[in-house]
Amino acid sequence: MLSYALTYSVRKTAALFRVSPNTVHVLQKLFIETGQLAPKPSQAGRPRAISAEGELYLQALLREEVDLTVEEFRERYADTYGVTVSVGTMFNTLRRLRITRKKSPPTPPRRTARSTKPKPSTITTSSMPSPSTSASTSMKPVPA
Repeated sequence: MLSYALTYSVRKTAALFRVSPNTVHVLQKLFIETGQLAPKPSQAGRPRAISAEGELYLQALLREEVDLTVEEFRERYADTYGVTVSVGTMFNTLRRLRITRKKSPPTPPRRTARSTKPKPSTITTSSMPSPSTSASTSMKPVPA
């Protein structure tokens, strides 16, 4: 496509290869700047707040003290490196390092079957008192 574009117009090249004229233009520009059609290396984004050395420090810190919370990791990192990071940054770093924050080991499975709670007794019509017709149990007010 590039060799064709050197002898013909951008529009004719784009129509023949069924691409947009912008694609042909971008490829021509890339070849002029770099001398090849390989894509440029991607530009790195923002650098990580916790350096590779800091990650090693966190792993060593975990070996010394296994019960540290994410907040305590943040404090220790800030004291050592002078960089305060957010809880989310520390959490993501620990997750990337495959460090979980469970503080207690998982409990072994139970060996005995669970005991069942006794079911409450059901109320039946035979266990309920039957209404009587005597005057002493009547709900009507007694005349004075």
